[in-house]
Amino acid sequence: MTAYTPYPTVEIDGGIYYPDNTISRISITTGRRNIYEQALPGYASVELWTDANTALDIELSDSLIVRIKDTSNTYKKIFTGTISDIEIDLQAYGEIGSIARYRLTGVGVLSLLNKHITGETGFAKEKDGTRVYNILQDSFLQSWNELAPTLTWQQVNSDVTWDSWDATNAELLNNLAAQIDTPGDYELTAYSDGATNALELAQDAAQSGRGFLYEGVDGSLWYDSYSSRALQVPLVLTADDLDTTGLRQAAQWSEIVNDVEVTYKNNQSAFAADANSQQLYGQLAGTRSTSLEKGSDAQAQANAFLESRAYARTYPEELTIPLHSPTVSNATRDALINMKVGASVYTDDLPAVFGTSFDGFVEGMRWEIDRYTAFLTLTCSAISETYPHQIWLQIAPTLTWATYNSTTKWSDL
Repeated sequence: MTAYTPYPTVEIDGGIYYPDNTISRISITTGRRNIYEQALPGYASVELWTDANTALDIELSDSLIVRIKDTSNTYKKIFTGTISDIEIDLQAYGEIGSIARYRLTGVGVLSLLNKHITGETGFAKEKDGTRVYNILQDSFLQSWNELAPTLTWQQVNSDVTWDSWDATNAELLNNLAAQIDTPGDYELTAYSDGATNALELAQDAAQSGRGFLYEGVDGSLWYDSYSSRALQVPLVLTADDLDTTGLRQAAQWSEIVNDVEVTYKNNQSAFAADANSQQLYGQLAGTRSTSLEKGSDAQAQANAFLESRAYARTYPEELTIPLHSPTVSNATRDALINMKVGASVYTDDLPAVFGTSFDGFVEGMRWEIDRYTAFLTLTCSAISETYPHQIWLQIAPTLTWATYNSTTKWSDL
């Protein structure tokens, strides 16, 4: 049994620190809600206490960094963003004392990408990872010809340098090539529709490639291609780690799709359907719009989408770990503090009503933190949703083992 206290800190504008005794609570949400969409901009909600006669030096667009201690007492970043909202209210004021509460909202770097325009000169036919990389380069890396020709340095704040222009940060730009998985797995058709929202175009490329564009805890952007997840080693969670109170799963009819259409280049379509599923649940159609170049890729995605959605797949929607619990090991705490969305997790210690075991990926993360406690909730997808595999209902009843090589096992299919 090991004791742990997070003792969070908040850093504002690169140098003003607020320690744990001035923090009421912190909530952080990053990633996406499920595997069938791309990540939403992350956000952090931070509450700070101060004397009502002592205003805090906080402004909109200031940077905001949240850190907590790991088990070696080293502070680790768990969120980096930009302050988008400041709310102040009085909790007490008068002769007996005064207390003011600052409520800050910080937004992640995807919000910054959402404020940029890209695609003016188009993009060539290229794979999904390369397309994402080129969009981010075009959005964040300024060049001289993008500035107004009449602009002079006298018109720019004295503390601004070319490296800090456009409110970007070093973590976002310096390692962009290493953070974006190129070239990717799927070829995308050329883009020539003119200037458009950078976030929407990047997410379209990511979704078309079955990849994942997401924020790093240091304010960076990452892209994982579809095939890259297969290389991950899962973090194993045990009964000592998981908070099973409130554990929930929900099989939803609305999520079943057994008649699939995937659109690709020039509004062409690929189709896939599952007759057995339609007999069980009725015909439930779903469409995916992509920028794929090849019909063979569109057909492969239609088949994979059908396999992952034609039947109800039930598993816990979220896994919660109280890092302050003495039953959680130091190794697991540190792994979770350093975790990023897209990571792989596994457990075989679930209650039997949830199928006992779960193998999948972290799609989203939610922190709830105060001075003494830290809860981390993982929104997960099953591995079968990324790399579909068949279930018995999807096997034709006339199929025999003679169809396969003599060395084939069920686990190989």
